[in-house]
Amino acid sequence: MSRYGNCKYFYTLYNAVNNCFPAISGEDAHTILRETILAPSDYTVEFNDFSYSQKEIFQMLGYDLIQSCMTEQTKEATYIEFIENAANVIKHMNDGYISDDDFAERTSFLEDTARYEFILFSALSLLKAAAENDARVFGELKLNIIRFREISDLVNNFTRDEKNIDTSRDEFERAKPIYRMLKSLQTLGYKYNLSTQERAGLGIDHDEDEDLTDAFNYANWIKRMMLLQLRIELEDESAQTPATAEREAPATTSSTNIFDKISQLRGANDKRGFDKNRFYMLEGTNGSFAKNDNNDN
Repeated sequence: MSRYGNCKYFYTLYNAVNNCFPAISGEDAHTILRETILAPSDYTVEFNDFSYSQKEIFQMLGYDLIQSCMTEQTKEATYIEFIENAANVIKHMNDGYISDDDFAERTSFLEDTARYEFILFSALSLLKAAAENDARVFGELKLNIIRFREISDLVNNFTRDEKNIDTSRDEFERAKPIYRMLKSLQTLGYKYNLSTQERAGLGIDHDEDEDLTDAFNYANWIKRMMLLQLRIELEDESAQTPATAEREAPATTSSTNIFDKISQLRGANDKRGFDKNRFYMLEGTNGSFAKNDNNDN
């Protein structure tokens, strides 16, 4: 499965549609997103007496996603907050015992970083697919996507994915310089970056990630994500439908089915020429109809 293959945060795209078009319903937001992503690039999406090109909607959604998590005014504070939270997670997960609270803190942090990363990557993909050419915006998006991946890697590499267990002195000593490094990054600010050598030494280097290269097909990625999301939604519906039908639909007998078919055939016989022999044969399966009706020619 690809990095975002579980579509866990795909709902943020639906939210972006609602943010851009607040007058529409949630169901219409789903329809608009599906149409926009899966239709040909020259397709016009029409709703509420307005028409939008795919490019226009991609642009609106891309910039809305950016604003939803990291604006120009809040980006530094957001980055510093994530660094601080990562430091706290590493500290608490290596202080001798991993409690339920420690583990919950770690889980919540990794969820937040994954969600922010997905939002920013989706924004990058939408703007690339819309043929935007703002190098500054693209550079900023890629920088922060890489940073969220690095922070997640640090937490995954220097904490255990377990709870209610003791941690060793060796684990504490191994995590201590990472904690100190993160605290230093807080003071150095948003513009400071670890060197390539430092990131490689920590096993968190993402500069060469394929999905951040110019050769990556962002438009295809959006389509693939939409199709994966549709598959998940259909599977969820299929899983719910049998149980719902069993609860709500009355049981039908074979006799009821036969009468239904007869009623349908009667209507067909009235409207157009019909093979009466087959009609009477079907009625005869019930045993009580054929004698009276067979006299009608």
